Amino acid sequence: MLHSCRLRSRILKLSLKTCGCKFTQRNIHDVGFNDIPIICGSDIRKLLRKGGLAVQDGYSSYVTKCAICSGKDKGENNKLYVNKATGYFICPKCNIYGDWNILERLLKKAKMEPNIKDYIEQLTQKFQQFQKDWQDTISITSSLSEIKENDVIDIFKLFEFPYYPDACKFLSDVRVSNEHNILYFPLKNVVDEVIGYRKIQAGREEEAESYGEHTAGLFWCKAQKVGHSTQAVLVPSIQDVIHLAAHKIPGTLVWLNNCNLPPIVLPTLEKYQKLCLWGDWNNMHSVAEKLGEERCRFVRPTDGLVTASESAAANLSLKTLVSEAKPAAHRSITTFSALKDDVYAELINIDKVRGVKWRRFPALTRLLGGHRRGELTILTGPTGCGKTTLCAEMSLDLAEQGVNTLWGSFEIRNSRLARTMLQQFVGVPLEQNLQDFHRYAEDFQKLPIYYLAFHGQQQIKVVMEVVEHARYMHDIAHVVIDNVQFMLGLGDGRELDRFLRQDAVVAAFRTFATARHCHVTLVMHPRKERESEDLSTSSIFGSAKASQEADNVLIIQDKRLTAVRGKKYLQVAKNRYSGDLGVVPLDFEKNSLSYQSKKKKGKPEDADKLLDQCFEEYSFNENSNEKKMGNWGQTKKPRNKTDNESASSYLSDILNLNRTR
Repeated sequence: MLHSCRLRSRILKLSLKTCGCKFTQRNIHDVGFNDIPIICGSDIRKLLRKGGLAVQDGYSSYVTKCAICSGKDKGENNKLYVNKATGYFICPKCNIYGDWNILERLLKKAKMEPNIKDYIEQLTQKFQQFQKDWQDTISITSSLSEIKENDVIDIFKLFEFPYYPDACKFLSDVRVSNEHNILYFPLKNVVDEVIGYRKIQAGREEEAESYGEHTAGLFWCKAQKVGHSTQAVLVPSIQDVIHLAAHKIPGTLVWLNNCNLPPIVLPTLEKYQKLCLWGDWNNMHSVAEKLGEERCRFVRPTDGLVTASESAAANLSLKTLVSEAKPAAHRSITTFSALKDDVYAELINIDKVRGVKWRRFPALTRLLGGHRRGELTILTGPTGCGKTTLCAEMSLDLAEQGVNTLWGSFEIRNSRLARTMLQQFVGVPLEQNLQDFHRYAEDFQKLPIYYLAFHGQQQIKVVMEVVEHARYMHDIAHVVIDNVQFMLGLGDGRELDRFLRQDAVVAAFRTFATARHCHVTLVMHPRKERESEDLSTSSIFGSAKASQEADNVLIIQDKRLTAVRGKKYLQVAKNRYSGDLGVVPLDFEKNSLSYQSKKKKGKPEDADKLLDQCFEEYSFNENSNEKKMGNWGQTKKPRNKTDNESASSYLSDILNLNRTR
């Protein structure tokens, strides 16, 4: 079903409103099922041909003539790209793009509708405004190739880029501010036209800002004196691009920022017959699916060196590694020889295989190793114990580290969930800090968190279609369903037994997690047990299928109501990865709605006592040069001014030495 039917969606931006102010940034979404038609690739092709358009079957898109700009200009670049999976279309020449329903109306109507005409005019004006802004940026900046070599070296040191003598030549399109502390990377489409740019400031490289139609463009370059090639090498960082260009790797070198590949950018890579992916395979796997696995090759890690920068630092031949890149997927694996490279790569790269580590829950990381793609986690606990709050913080921790997360909250409203996560994010009560709300919300919106616009009972078929669509559109790596019982609802007599329906839900998400290489967390209620008894894997509501299919089972044990000095803790009851079991104490902080472990702070008097001991330990006698070592019980002779100055000078030297290490 998921393979034969494809979807496109209208993404509704979630605006955080307060005091009459609205935030319109794109990073927090509601992903709903409204206005999401079921589209098959054959239907797209049929409609295009019915409109009298010749259709070329590409790797990820159908290619045809643009109905808008083909009548104005008879050039060769007026191609229209229609995504096979979503029906989303884009014309790189006239920069018109939109959902499938817009293109459908354009093709079926002999005369353009007024609202469609207004939509096209708005896109045209928007692009013209960007062109003006880009020209203004060019006028106040300089090309990297125009700057003196000594200044280029200083710029590369400031941004921690590897420097090569020809670096300013193959990065000639990069613009530099007059203060040499900001870089502007132009993003181009398939016709080599700048449609956006990425702005990076020294010291804040992780907070890169994008402008224009940045989601539809990529930054790329080619090594000097390298022939044309139908190959492109995709890497996650600009440092990797510089290393590859300096080693004269043939082909186009593409900076795929953080391995994110929105479907709108796929036409930019349509012309390449061979794509070489070099980076963390957990992230590159979804990239290969979108681009077409038959033309993708993957550079396998060598001795634990995952990226091109790490391999270059180890003085390995980058040309050899690229030439030896292997197919991204094995369709028929029947022998160990086909698996040998994958097994070896996992053994030498064991730390990354463990997954993304929780920063807020180090004890949980020690037990589970980390958050890994392709696994299914069950979280359960008694009613009112804080399952949603804990799950929200665990997913927030991962989202802060770049794990794209899709939340399906069927029990509480999305606004309530977003408020909880925002308060956990900032660590202070929001109602007492309203003056800083806009700043907090602006930072929170930058996190890759998306929300399903569902509430209450939903059919599993509908939910899975939207989850599949969100994974394709937004590279989702973590799906949270809270909770399974609310999603199922009570049902009616005509439906299957409730236990069977729950088993179907677990089976569907188990298959999705494995097939789509995505982690799924299911929050489930337990059966009603005696309060004095601990919950176990057999306490999960329904049949034993949930605990059997799950890779990890986490249970919140709440003993505060059954014991005088009872505690609440998280129990790891099942760990398929390593088998390590144990408990994680949970201490709730109400002001921040957080369960993260608190760091033990030393008492101020401890530091003063240590300082006094240092002075005593390194004090000198009036009549001898021997140190008094540790005999604190004896009465010490009073020190004169010279003794105090000596001890102070000696301690100062020790502190200064520590600072310079």
